[in-house]
Amino acid sequence: MAATDRGFVLLAASVAVLFVFSLTFAVLALLLRLRNDRVERREQRLTDRWEPVMLEVLAGAAPDAALTGMVEPRDTRVFLGFLIGYARRLRGEEHTTVRRLAAPLLPQLARSLRRGSAEKRGLAVYRLAEVGLPEYADDVALALDDPSSGVALIAAKGLFREGLERHFPAVLAEIPRFAHLSRSFLSSLLAQGGAGAAPLLREIFSDPFRATKVRAIVADALTLLNDLDSVPIAIEYLERSRDRELVTACLRLLRQLGHHEQLGSIRPLARSDDAIVRAAAAGALGALGGRAEVPILQEVLDDEHYWVSLQAARGLMALGDVDTLRRLATSSGAWALLARQVLSE
Repeated sequence: MAATDRGFVLLAASVAVLFVFSLTFAVLALLLRLRNDRVERREQRLTDRWEPVMLEVLAGAAPDAALTGMVEPRDTRVFLGFLIGYARRLRGEEHTTVRRLAAPLLPQLARSLRRGSAEKRGLAVYRLAEVGLPEYADDVALALDDPSSGVALIAAKGLFREGLERHFPAVLAEIPRFAHLSRSFLSSLLAQGGAGAAPLLREIFSDPFRATKVRAIVADALTLLNDLDSVPIAIEYLERSRDRELVTACLRLLRQLGHHEQLGSIRPLARSDDAIVRAAAAGALGALGGRAEVPILQEVLDDEHYWVSLQAARGLMALGDVDTLRRLATSSGAWALLARQVLSE
């Protein structure tokens, strides 16, 4: 057989093999899709059956057994998910009823926290945190050491809430692991701890050996908690830190919780080389300042960066310097539109 013929045979064979593989994968994907559709339809039928009885149980018109007696052993996973949906929406006595219905299923759920894929472990942790706390708090806390940072984050979110203060140190020890996530998300998570978390957060905030990003996250959480005791720490950092994230977090804290006595530490930052710091300082001056801060904000108003000028303009509006903004709004200058925007807010 000629070399050319052999080449065509090999090519044809390769194409045939690829076709068979493609067809096999397509069939498998179709079968998987059909299976998932069957599972979803069956689960929907179950929830449709449970729903009216669940409403009667919540209203006190039927005993728990009226509902739990409808659940076959193979459907406990679906039933737990059904209960979680109610637990997320309900409070008070109705939430207590949901927790009572879920209680018999929780020992098995707790045993599954370290089994299966990260997705399955995370779902187990989430469900246990929704309906199993504080009784299963120690089990949820074990997930803080999970190899998956996502699973550990679910555990941290479940544990950092009022009434579980004894687990706060363990959660806070994991914050550097989550530092790549959104600062606003993490600070909101930490603020869930309420006033009981503030002393621990201040301790981290004031520790110069902690990562600056972690201290900035904690500063944002303290701002959300309106923690006045953190103001002196923020002032100290403004005077000696050059880290953008930490300085801007301190400025946000002072903007909300500070007093005109701290203006001396804020004014120099309105002329910082960093535009983001200038913007944060302008916002703080507008919130805390008086007539003495008007010339500084007028100077910052001419900043080359729009968002810095916007903060300065809003600061002038807050301090009552409407005339400057009106003159700018009627001019043909670069920031005329900005001034009109602030005047209309």
